[in-house]
Amino acid sequence: MRNSYLRKPFFTVKTSTFKILSIVLLCSNILAAQNTDFLFFESRLQTLASKILSAETDSLKDEVNKLLIEDIEEVLLMKGSFQYKFESVDILSILASPDKKFKLFNWVVPKSDNNFEYYAYLQFYTKRKKNQFFIKLNDLSDTVSNEQGIVFNNGDWFGALYSDIIHTEYNKQDFYTLIGWDGNNSTSTKRIVEVMYLDENDEPVFGAPIIKMNDGTKNRMIMEYSKKVSTNITYNSKEEYIVFDHLEPLEGAQKGMFEFYVPSLSFDGLTFKNGKWRFVEDVAIFNSKDQDMKQDKNIEQGLQRQ
Repeated sequence: MRNSYLRKPFFTVKTSTFKILSIVLLCSNILAAQNTDFLFFESRLQTLASKILSAETDSLKDEVNKLLIEDIEEVLLMKGSFQYKFESVDILSILASPDKKFKLFNWVVPKSDNNFEYYAYLQFYTKRKKNQFFIKLNDLSDTVSNEQGIVFNNGDWFGALYSDIIHTEYNKQDFYTLIGWDGNNSTSTKRIVEVMYLDENDEPVFGAPIIKMNDGTKNRMIMEYSKKVSTNITYNSKEEYIVFDHLEPLEGAQKGMFEFYVPSLSFDGLTFKNGKWRFVEDVAIFNSKDQDMKQDKNIEQGLQRQ
């Protein structure tokens, strides 16, 4: 009787262990298959984005871009894509907000007339509802005149290629500040500091009156400068400053002729105080990991391949 009693739980433990191992192996196989799918799309996104930059004609770029859009939209609906890091994709800009509220998929299509088309998707995932969805953004930058004053909603946005997302909060409102680049045209380039937030319906709004410059409050900051030079803009998380080159017109050039604006030997910045980004002149620059002032690799690669 005693031996029979002892053997019974031993059999139960073996059976339970077998079931647990079977479940673990099944989950491992599912994850392995899922990772294989992501690796395939990761490689394909990189390849298509590279072809867009290297294509010799606008028509070829448009054809490849259609394929890229199709793949992006498929990936954004794949289970687990919000958590997947896409680490080998370095031509597209794929950024996650610091609070993990959304991810941004963003790229540029340079055209033969020295204009640039920008594409972007915002991907959202709600843990509580396990709901995953995306919003495609529509670039309206070519249709507006008051670039630093206009506010975009309903999926519209001022197109740019982004390299960083900064999360700040004030009075229970989250702000996401995007550091961007715009190739603009044949004579000038732009650096952009864009403010995005989510409204009461969790819809993205681009532009907010929280950037206080010397000449007034802006919904976004745009720096325009000569195509012949390069500039830098970066966020120093330790000092909590957005730091960028101070621009001045070349000698003899009129104020406002931005194709003749170039960096001086000084830097300006924005610091977030009391719910607003506030302009600060002559920011001291120190050698640090956050302030190496290297150009964003996506932008640099895009320019080199045109």
